[in-house]
Amino acid sequence: MLRHAKIFDALGQESRLKVFNLVCQSGDKGIRPKEIIAQLGIDSGTLHFHLNRLVGVNLIATKSNSPRGIYCLNESAPKGVVKIVLNIA
Repeated sequence: MLRHAKIFDALGQESRLKVFNLVCQSGDKGIRPKEIIAQLGIDSGTLHFHLNRLVGVNLIATKSNSPRGIYCLNESAPKGVVKIVLNIA
């Protein structure tokens, strides 16, 4: 229950929710920070903060078989949360 509370707390910030949505939409390909910056118009420092928070609650991860800096959905992310976020867009 505490894990889910932390997830919803992390997604309670609008910009972070948008970042997570873009990562979800990127599918198996993943997404680079520069692509997120281009789409959302946020600065790299702010994006780094949001990415770290999403990694910290195990919603996203960096792709293990790709060059550093490609973010994708964490396999352990709750499927229900992902479904809700993808339906918001």
